[in-house]
Parts: sequence; structure tokens; C-alpha cells
Amino acid sequence: MTRKDLKTAGHLKVQFANGKIEEMPYGTWKGVVWVKGPYNLLTVKDLDELSKKKSTHRRLERRLTSLKARLVKVGPTQTGSEKQDWYKPVDIPTVTEQKLEESDFSPAGKEKLREIIATAQVARFKNDCGDLGPKFVHHIEGGVHPPVRQYPLNPGAVEEMDKIVKELGALEIIREELNPITNSPIQAVKKPESAGGGWRPVINFKALNRRTIANRASLINPQGALKTLRVKKFKSCIDLANGFFSLRLARQSQGKTAFTHKGKSYVWQRLPQGYKNSPNVFQSAVMEVLGDVGATVYIDDVFIADDTEEEHLERLRKVVENLTKAGLKLNLKKCQFGQFQVNYLGFQVTSDLGLSDGYREKLTNIQPPQSENDLQKILGLCNYVRDHVPNYQKYAKPLYHCLRKNEDDEKDGKRPWVWTAANQQNLEELRRAIQAAVRLEPRSLSERLVAEISCENDDAMIKVSNENGGLVTLWSYTLTSVEKKYPQEEKELAVLARYWGVLKDLAQGQPVKVITQSQVHKYLRKGTVESTKATNTRWGRWEDILLDPELEIGPAQPTSKKKPQETPEKPGQPEWTIYTDGSRKGSDQSAYWGFILKQDGKEKCRRKGKAPGSAQAGEVTAVLEGLLELVKRKIKSARLVTDSYYCAQALREDLAIWEENGFETAKGKPVAHKDLWKKIAELKLQLEIDVEHQRAHTHEGAHWRGNDEVDCYVQQRKIVFVGTEKWDRTPKGREVPEEYVVEVVRSVHEALGHAGVRPTRKELEEQDLWIPVKQVQRVLRDCEVCGQYNAGRRGQRMDGLSIKSTVPWGSVCMDVAGPMGITGRRGEKYLLVLVDSMSGFVTTKAARKANGNSVVGMLEQVCSALGIPKELRTDNGTHFRNSQVDQWCQKYGVMRVYSPPYTPQANGVVERAIGLVKS
Repeated sequence: MTRKDLKTAGHLKVQFANGKIEEMPYGTWKGVVWVKGPYNLLTVKDLDELSKKKSTHRRLERRLTSLKARLVKVGPTQTGSEKQDWYKPVDIPTVTEQKLEESDFSPAGKEKLREIIATAQVARFKNDCGDLGPKFVHHIEGGVHPPVRQYPLNPGAVEEMDKIVKELGALEIIREELNPITNSPIQAVKKPESAGGGWRPVINFKALNRRTIANRASLINPQGALKTLRVKKFKSCIDLANGFFSLRLARQSQGKTAFTHKGKSYVWQRLPQGYKNSPNVFQSAVMEVLGDVGATVYIDDVFIADDTEEEHLERLRKVVENLTKAGLKLNLKKCQFGQFQVNYLGFQVTSDLGLSDGYREKLTNIQPPQSENDLQKILGLCNYVRDHVPNYQKYAKPLYHCLRKNEDDEKDGKRPWVWTAANQQNLEELRRAIQAAVRLEPRSLSERLVAEISCENDDAMIKVSNENGGLVTLWSYTLTSVEKKYPQEEKELAVLARYWGVLKDLAQGQPVKVITQSQVHKYLRKGTVESTKATNTRWGRWEDILLDPELEIGPAQPTSKKKPQETPEKPGQPEWTIYTDGSRKGSDQSAYWGFILKQDGKEKCRRKGKAPGSAQAGEVTAVLEGLLELVKRKIKSARLVTDSYYCAQALREDLAIWEENGFETAKGKPVAHKDLWKKIAELKLQLEIDVEHQRAHTHEGAHWRGNDEVDCYVQQRKIVFVGTEKWDRTPKGREVPEEYVVEVVRSVHEALGHAGVRPTRKELEEQDLWIPVKQVQRVLRDCEVCGQYNAGRRGQRMDGLSIKSTVPWGSVCMDVAGPMGITGRRGEKYLLVLVDSMSGFVTTKAARKANGNSVVGMLEQVCSALGIPKELRTDNGTHFRNSQVDQWCQKYGVMRVYSPPYTPQANGVVERAIGLVKS
């Protein structure tokens, strides 16, 4: 074989080493393939020996075959009438002159920039990459995922994908694997025409990413990088060529990245794209390489800025020197050096940040979407700049409604795509709002951060700015269905709590000043907010924020200094106040209600009683009885105080809405306690009621004393027996005659809300009555209400069968544990546990799903070796109570035993076994 034979095979311009390794060039440039290394050398002397065709030269033949496999065909390939040049080498001198012309340096500074570029490693073709060396080697932490089937590729992309795979193999980015342990599918993605068209290979690493432990290193997002930029006069942006391909993948981790192309399996030797930890790992490596040079790094984009030309050239020289020394290469075409205005991460960076011309061009060229996928792409493009658009969510909300599915669509399973003129108008409004986006400035670390919160209807917005500068960012937010019901103060607190963590990160150690549209929140507590609707849990989080030493609230919206005009009271007009309360204690089905009526602080009337239903029914009944008392006494106006937020809200607002809707909810269901509320609505027309809500069990508020008084009154249920002085006196008390024992014990028991033996005996002792404890237990045991609600002593077997069998494998207990914290090779997440109740023998099996099929499969497998048990004991889970398990038990005559609901102790044998297996 000669040089001509290699050219005929498609390997053009092959240069040989002539026996000297040190003279062997390396790389690919201008269509020439340079090969170097002790295992792929082919000299002219070797060709002469091969031409003699001696059988002793098999070693040289193998070396020639290896060389031919590693070389890349660099000649142009013809597809019909089209010609594509795969290797388009970068004309480095021309690109260098272009970058010098674009820079804003002085002539002397441009010459220094030329020297800096000359010292850098520059990518010379498309997939050319650097090498960070053995210092940065990544290990994929996690198990091996099951192989995923390779789906068919687009026929028009097969040839192009084949060339890309060969190219990556020649660059040692991938290698062929003869015995793959898994597989991830490869797919061809069409590149846009603006990027030159063609196809791009993408590996679907979904299965690998699910099994891989995520790298929790904090990777800043594009918006975070932009808000912390050092914006100065001279700016440079350096783009790293094929950054992920510059970082090595550990040999033991390469098998997890296997993919298949044209019947051959390949694995990645460098960090692949699509792997979830690639951005974090590579950015961490670049930041470690650069060190403390004052650069902002976002994955493979490096930004630096300085006020003077000399400082900037010196910083640029250090950055390029560190990158070159580490083995990284620059993508010279995308780099920007020493300019007053640069494009970084899609934004135009001058003294502030604005939309780039390229982004505005993309926004202008948006076409009406033809599917939901097209609309999602448009919204993704718009969301990237939402921080620059005031009230962004107001414009985007109608478009997001187009992506929601209604109930009819879910039933049919198909949803036809419809794009109306109204939808197109909403899209145009969003486009105009983005075109008018405001310019933002980066965060200044020498100034305090100021956040102004405003809530209008259902929309909230936060304007974040430097204290003596311009806007840093705009955050817009649509309140949730719960937050929409909050008063103004709580809405602002909810918005502050949502963005407080981001504000502290953006402040970077500086204090944060918050300006609200309502009263100052520094001394705000739940008891001081009128008609509060947030839960105590939320208020606990809000108070933690309000007490943060880095937070300063105010100034609030200015208010008028004039005192509100007070309504003059008529002389001699009494003030009536009625306190209501409801309660339900014990196991009976009755609620207790009560009210206390006072005039100018003096009690005039009190009443209580029982009503069927819940504690809420007791609260509503107390309100109704109180209003009836006011009408009976011909009182026209009064103040009603209740600790039930439900009653207070209903009397203030909801009752009028219920009347309009025929006392039905929005879903067409009747309002709870409909009959009671109808009567209250009629009585309210005759009265002027001022409703106030008082928090229960606290000493906050103006009416806490009266509320505690009515609460104690309702809770008091002591029974007074007449004629006890005739009963015999004993040292333990008066002995109750036998004929009165049942009546006395039952009366005390029901008055205490069907309490147990101890509370009942204690109440009898307080009334100086004595009944033997066995008689008390006998009466309480016969109580029908307690027998209905009390399940009995814990651990008692409800089905009357002994839990432990007397023979081996007579009674087995079964349960399911999971999903477990780890996943098996085939996706097993659950653990089926089978225990013999006599011997304690434990058998386990891993399963992907907990259902009837997996349970029957384990029973078939275990019972085929150990025999059929007489009894199978399980809980009431759907994986046990189904037709598959029932049919298996009927087939083999196995008796089913279910443990009572919510009593895991009834099947404690298998519960202890599960705990042992987990530990």
C-alpha cells in the first residue's frame, strides 16, 4: 500500500513521520489530517515493507488498519448536486484582524490585544476542543439505568449523523464500545436555517439523569449573572470552544453514557451534552481555573470589565493565560474584546442592560403558533426578559390560558388546536410590551437595596433598585386564590415572603429597605390586622422576616393628619354586646352552644344548650339563639362578638351572597347549616349588628374577657343531683343506692361528653358521691355511643383470631414498603415483605409497582417452594384488596384476614420485619 492508496480510500493529504515521533505534527487544519502517537504512526519505511507482502509484517498491517480507522475523511462529499465541506477551518489571521477592528482600544492597545490573541489556544474547526487534563475528571454518581431502545432516525439525517460520529471518534471525544452495559437513544434535531441548517445529534439522557445523583453546587442562572455584572467602560466577553468536551469523563463512568449508531455502540470519553450535571461541573472547573481575576462566569461565557484600557488589557491577559495554561480553547469568532458595548447572555451591556438587537429581531419574526408546542416556545422566548417588563404577568396570563385543558378535553383525550383573533391580539400586546422594555442596571454593592411592593387587584409587582441609582429588576406575580382574599397588609406580606430569599441574595450583605403601600409592618402582628385571613403558620414565617435585622420597613404611604370624624353617640343610648360560642367535646354527636348578653358591661342574660352536629353547628346555633334573644327584648342594634372566623365572615359578607344564590355554593351544593343561616338572614333584617371577631384563648383584642367568660360557660356541664342528703354517708362520700347507680353514672358520663372512667369518677368525687369502680366500668361499657366510636383497647384482635400461628407456615403476614430511597436496576421502588407469624421467617422481593400483579407474583414464587399457607394477613391497601389477590386465595383455599384500618399494631409482625429490613 502506498500514499496513493490512502488517497484513493478518501484520506487526503496524509503526512507521515518518517520514523521520528517528535517530528510528527498534530491536529487538523486546512483539510490536512495530522496524526501523532506511538500507536498510530505509519512511516514511509513501513509502506515499503508492506508493499513486499511478507507474512511477518502482520504487526504493520494492524497499525495501518488502526490508522485508517482513526483518520477522518476530509474530502468533500457529494449528495446529489449539493456539496458540503465538513471541515471549514477558521481563518485565524482574518478573524483576528476583525476582532481588532471591532475593539475600542487605541492603536497601541490593539497591538497588545494582537499579542494576547496570539498566545491563546484557538479552536480551528467546529468540534475542536481543549483538554483540562487529569486534574478535572468527572465521576457519574449513581446506578446504571436499564437500556432504552433506539428509535428510528430521520432518513435524511443518517448520512450527516454518520459523519459527525466519525469526527467525534477521531477527536477521541467518543469511542467504540464492544460490550455496552446500557444504552441511551440518539436523535437528530433540525438546526434552524439561520444557523446554517443541517442536523445536530442529541443524546436522550433522561434515564441516566433519573439515576444520577444531582450536583447540588449553586449554579447561577443567566439573570443572576447579569444582575451582578461589573459594568465599566471597557468590556470583553470570551466564549470557550466546546467547553463540555474539554473535561474528561472517568473510565468507570463512560459505560453509563453508551449510545448506538448504525449497529455499533459508542461511549463518551468527555463530558456529554444533555447530562444534567454537565453545566455545574464545567462551570466549577472554569471558576477554579480563573481564580480571583474578577471575572463573571456563566458556564462557558466569561465577562470582564474595567475603567481604563491598561487595566483591562492586563486583566484580559491574565484570563487568557489561565485558560490557555489549563488547556481550554477559545471560540475566536464569538469573542468580543475591549468594546464599550457587548452582547452577553442575550442582552446588550453598556452602562446598563437592555434587549439585544438579535433578540428584538427574533421577537419581530414571531409567527402565529400552529400548535401548543409553538406557543410554549414563544412564551419561553418572552419569559427570558420578563424582569424588564412591568406587569409582565398581566400580558402573558391570557396566553397561558390557551395551554390549559378543561374537563371535556380530559375526557375526550384529544384537544384540537384553535388560535383565534383574540389570542393573536393578546400576543401582539405582549410583543409591544416587551419592545418597550425598560433598561436595568446591575446591582451596586456600595448601596443599599430598595424594594417597593405594590398590589393591585390580583397582581403584585416588586420594583428593586439601588438606593441612589436605577432599577435593578422588576418582579411581577399573580396572587394565588388564597392570597386574593387577604387584606392589603397581608397581600404585601405574602409577596415579601415569596421574594425575601432572592432579595437577600441580591443584596449581598447590604441592608434591604422595603416600601409598602399600606401601613408600616415593623410592629405589625396578626392581632392588629383587621379581618385577618392568613393562617398562624404563615404569620409565623412573616414575623420571622419582620424581625430580620437586615430588613427596614418604610416609609409607608402618607396618610392624612386629620382625625376621622367620630359618630356622636346619642345621650342615654345603651350599648348592647352579645358574646356567642360553640363547642363539642367527647365522643357524642351533640354540640354545645351558649351566649351571654351584656348592657354597658353588665350581664343581663345568659343561656346555653345542646344541638346536633359539629362544633361549627354549635357556633351557628349560638348566633341564632343570640339574635332571637335580641329580637325578643326589642333591641335594635348590638355588637356581636364571636371567636369563630366562619361565623364572622358569613355575617359580614358571605350571607348576602348566599341569599342571592339560593343558599348554594359555586359548585351547586347547599351551604352548610342551610336552615340555620336562612333564619339568621331573616332576623338580621330586623337588627343592626356590628360583628367583631375575637381570637380564642388569647389576651389580645378588646373583648377577650367576655369571650373567655362565654367559653367557660359553654364548657361547664356539671350535673346537680337533688336529694343526695338522704343517702348514707361513708368516708369516701355518700353511697349511691343501687337503683340510682345507672342513672347517676350515665348523667355524669354524658355531661362530660362521654369521657372515660377516670374523669367520670373524678366528677363523682367532686360531688361527694361514691360508686364502686366496677359498677362505673359496667355502665360505661354498655354505653351505645361509646361502643359506636371507640374501637376498643389497642392491640386487641378485632376479628377474634390469634395473630400467632401454632404451626409453621400456617399464618403469614404481608405488607408493602416504599417507595424506597434507592431504585433497583430495573426501576424497582417497592419492597414486598412476607413473614411467617410463628417462626418469624422473612422473605422479601423488590417490585417496580405495588399492585395485585406484583403481590400474586411473589406469592406464586414463595409458595411454590414453601407451600400454601392457611391464612394470609394483610392491611386494607388497594394492592391487597383487589380481584387478582382474591382469585389466587380462592384458587388455593387461603383464608383472608384484614387488619383494622389505621391500626398498624394489629399486623405488628410484618411491621417489625419492615423496620428491620429498612435499617
